[in-house]
Amino acid sequence: MSGILRLGALPVIVGGLSVLLAGTPSAAISAGAAAPAGWECAALADDTEVRDVFDLPRPAYLDPYEDPAFGTTVTRITGDPGEPIANEGGHWGKVARHGYSKRSAWNADSSLLMLEQNSGGPSTVFLDGETYEPVDAADNPPGAEVRWDPLDADRLVFVEGNRLGTWSPLSGETEVEETFEGFSQLRIGPSEGNLSLDGQRIALIGKKGKRRFAFAYDRAAGELLTKLDLTDSGVDWISISPLGDRLVLNDQRDRTEVFDLDGERIQRWPEYGRPSHYDLALDSNGDQIAVGVAKSGAADGKVIMRRLDDGHVTVLSAGGYASHTSTRNVDRPGWAYVTHDLNRPGDYPPYRDEIFTVKLDGSGKVERLVQMHSRVPDYLSEPQAVPSPDGRRVLFASNWDKRSGRPIGTYVADLRDLCPPD
Repeated sequence: MSGILRLGALPVIVGGLSVLLAGTPSAAISAGAAAPAGWECAALADDTEVRDVFDLPRPAYLDPYEDPAFGTTVTRITGDPGEPIANEGGHWGKVARHGYSKRSAWNADSSLLMLEQNSGGPSTVFLDGETYEPVDAADNPPGAEVRWDPLDADRLVFVEGNRLGTWSPLSGETEVEETFEGFSQLRIGPSEGNLSLDGQRIALIGKKGKRRFAFAYDRAAGELLTKLDLTDSGVDWISISPLGDRLVLNDQRDRTEVFDLDGERIQRWPEYGRPSHYDLALDSNGDQIAVGVAKSGAADGKVIMRRLDDGHVTVLSAGGYASHTSTRNVDRPGWAYVTHDLNRPGDYPPYRDEIFTVKLDGSGKVERLVQMHSRVPDYLSEPQAVPSPDGRRVLFASNWDKRSGRPIGTYVADLRDLCPPD
């Protein structure tokens, strides 16, 4: 595969960023075609009534219960602090949870779950994706960041130093795909980037000498597509778009820019957090969008989606001050999963301390899934819900109403009894 330095590059100034056009992108994946519709389920609550939060005792480890508000089955999948972790070794910590709402916890076929934070050690814990029992996995994954490969259920994609590769949690086998000469501290985002839906393309960010760069890379072709000099910019994170033909940059003031792979900036959204805490997806028309909470403008607190190519905004929810949004339900297109914390600013009915979905067509259709029993005194206490690829399960962190915020465990709400697969 080709490395960065052997590709020809022509510097261009675009929107305050120095853009290096390197190589020619492989065949573009067309956008705008109607996306296949994800499943719908009449058994899920779809009202917008204000509901009381039920007072429930913290459930026992691996002992499912039925959520009294919405009828979903919920299981605590992490043990009590200090208790040993079966099969893995080590013990559960006071913080035992997944990574983030935009980083899939499940692998491509939902056979494995990854918990990225366990303060008791080991820091990363792998679970059976169905029983939630810990599995005898290899050591912690290599590198600074990992993502499940979107198509290969056996492997994680990792970056370490100047290397990009894959790693198997069951065998420990490591394969280096590319070494980027002269680069260091590579990250996927950091923290908030994902691969394209087909797993072929990825956006990385890292350092080269004293300068900071981001670039799009085609894993299949071994080709660097576009390289951006971010040294003098305030970029917080970067991601490739779902179809692999856009670079999406979010800055430290929660503003967004969108570039094509020729290095041309096609969108700049100067408003604060419009949207914020967003994930990337395809809407019901097959257009690429950012979907998250609006933190400014008339839709403040509501979930909105915004098209990457023209910036058009569609309001998706009737109310509530949303927290995080996830579209890791890649096998259920057309929906986004929304976390609504208990202690958001002000009174924003009807959602409170629950997870709901919004349909990505502007219809206002929602599905209310589960109450989280979570308080948020600090960042690690945030529930940051993330769905399984098929969208029939959703994972979240919860301290079960502890004002201290500890211990934090991980829970899975299972919709399959209410919404069985065809």
